[in-house]
Amino acid sequence: MPACGMIFEEGFANKLSAAMSENPAVHDGATMLLREAPSRRYQVAGWSYRLFPPPGALAPPNRGTAFNSCLAMSNIPTVDGLLLLATSGAWKFVCGKFEEFHFAP
Repeated sequence: MPACGMIFEEGFANKLSAAMSENPAVHDGATMLLREAPSRRYQVAGWSYRLFPPPGALAPPNRGTAFNSCLAMSNIPTVDGLLLLATSGAWKFVCGKFEEFHFAP
């Protein structure tokens, strides 16, 4: 697996691309970020995780497994939120709600 511990900040897309070049399986799962306290910055904790959310979140039809998993995981109290990045767009999930996500220019 690619190295962990790097800060989630501008330029992260390049780090993710490098990780996928090192190990193509990184593409098949979630990149997990953590922070030690709310005042700290997020760091990469691991690559290519599978999400196993609890049942319950109602998702709009035809959004797919990744979308539905992110929506359900966002309901877990210890989860700050999730971002889903796909070729079709990007979404932000927080507290069981979602919105289209746009990166700042």
